[in-house]
Parts: sequence; C-alpha cells; structure tokens
Amino acid sequence: MKKSRVLVAEISGKRAGSKKERPTEKYNIDYDHLIISNNSEGYDTEWDIINVPQDYVEWYKENVKMSDNAWYAPMNRSYAIKYAREKGYDYLIQLDDNITMLEIAYQIKSKSLTKRYRVVGQEGMINDFIDMIVCVLENTNASMAGCGLSGISVPDDEFLSERYVYSLFGLNLHNCPDIFHGVFEDDIEYRLKCAKLKNPVIMICPLRYGKTGQRSHKDETGNRAAYTQAGLKRGEHMRILHGDIYSCGYTDKTATVNVKAKDGNKYFKHKIKPFKVGILVSDKEKIEQKMADILKKYSKKHEDKAVFKEKKKKIWGWINGRSKSKKFAE
Repeated sequence: MKKSRVLVAEISGKRAGSKKERPTEKYNIDYDHLIISNNSEGYDTEWDIINVPQDYVEWYKENVKMSDNAWYAPMNRSYAIKYAREKGYDYLIQLDDNITMLEIAYQIKSKSLTKRYRVVGQEGMINDFIDMIVCVLENTNASMAGCGLSGISVPDDEFLSERYVYSLFGLNLHNCPDIFHGVFEDDIEYRLKCAKLKNPVIMICPLRYGKTGQRSHKDETGNRAAYTQAGLKRGEHMRILHGDIYSCGYTDKTATVNVKAKDGNKYFKHKIKPFKVGILVSDKEKIEQKMADILKKYSKKHEDKAVFKEKKKKIWGWINGRSKSKKFAE
C-alpha cells in the first residue's frame, strides 16, 4: 500500500495546549498527518494545522448546521473529507484529539474455559491500526471502518462486525458520504447515510482505543461543555428524523463497562435498534492475513519452561494404637 494514498486528520478545536491537552499527538504516525480545526488558537504542536476556511464555515452554517452549539466537530469532519479529496487521497483516517491509549483485545470461549488476550499500546501500533483499517476499506464495500472503545466487553473471536465507530476510523473517499450532519449524534447519522448507499460501517473488533474520561477528569474542553449543557436535547434531531430506530435517555450505568456507576451520576445514552446492511468482501484472505500478522507481531512472548508438580500420597499406619496418616512425596 502506498502511504501517499492515505491522509490522517486529527479533528480538533478549542483545545489549546500541547500533547498533554491533545494526547493523540504523542503518536508517531508514518502517514501524511495534520490537524483540521475550527479554532487552533494557542496550539503548541509539531503537526501541520489546517483551519477550516471562513467561506466553508459560512456555507456549512447556512446549509448544514442544525443548532447553535456542538456543530463544529461535524463541520471539521466534513471539511476533512473535502480537503483530502481535493488533495488526491484515496483514504482518510480521522482521529479525535484526546486518544490516550491503544490496545488489542479478544477472547475465545469454550464450554469449560474463557481465554482472554490483551496487549496495550506499543510503539508503532497506531500505524498497524491504520494499515488494518485501510486493508478493510480496500477489500470490502464499506464506506467507513474503525476501532472499538476500550473498557466495553472484550470482543469474542469475530473480528469484523457492522457497528458504530467513532473517534478512530477511516473513510473510503470514493464511496463515503460528503457531509457529517447532526449535532451530538453525527456518528449515528453518518452511519445511516452509509446504509442508504448500501455500504456498511465496519468495526475491527480487536482493535480498540481509550479516550480522556469526561467525568473522571472533569474535562469540559472542546465540545464537552455543550454536551453537558444540552442534556436530552442531544438527541432531539435524531428523534425527529429517525424516530423509528432512535431514542435516548439517562442511565445509571457507565457507557464503557455497562455497570452501575459508583459516583451516583446519570449518564446520557443513545438507544438505537440494530440493523445490518451486509458486508461484501473481495479478498477475504488478504484481510485475514493482515489481522494475523498484527496479532503475531503483538503477541506476548513466553520463555520455554517446564513445570513440575510434587505429588503427595497418604500412607496409613498405626501409631500408639490409633490410625494416623502421613504425607510422603513420591
């Protein structure tokens, strides 16, 4: 694969500072990479920055914007598509600016045992994630492919599934929709656009990422303050446009591990009826080999060792007229 065919865009805005505030930039990415921002004032970074041009901002506000808050992220995502296409790229990887970790995880279940495998971010892993995403896009009918969120249930041994992806994903610029609509649910709305094109959105289940926790870190930077303020208004447009499959509400279970929150807070939750488009694969062996190569590369190394167990047995005898037992090693 020619790396010149792939552009990596960090989607960011109003999160001034350096790698501490935007930890995604700690990763050494081999592909062309830059920041797409609506406001990069105060950014300290080695990455190139492309601020969304004012004429595009005005066009987006007039033709796409659906509310007075939280529309910057979908605008940035939309402009990233336009920019990448105009520069001649075939694939666009979009990364949120607050990705803190990468991991590979899966589990294999049998009747008597469940084996779990997990390895957390190592040098160069981000490039293997990008390679795998592009491989899936090249060899399926997907418009969008990406990774899962760490902290949720460890996936079983399947590694491709039609699911929602966000924060770390790739787009096939030849068949993906042009625009991210929506306010707080642009990822959901975008997958529905892909479905109308009869193209699935694919999650590569063993590849996962972690992000800066909003509540645990009291993070109200970027768009997060608007999320908190909006409450149930976050889903108002989706309820109107896609009420047949979409609803939302509050839960006392955390979004990542689906267990009751210890802090007593209520969490906003999207509720979407599941649906499938159908994944068409042109080169199954190529995808499987790419996944196998990644698993092999990051497999945990174990030294050869022999384990001996001392087996003991009881010897019964009579001591002082009473039955006694003693353990003797064989």
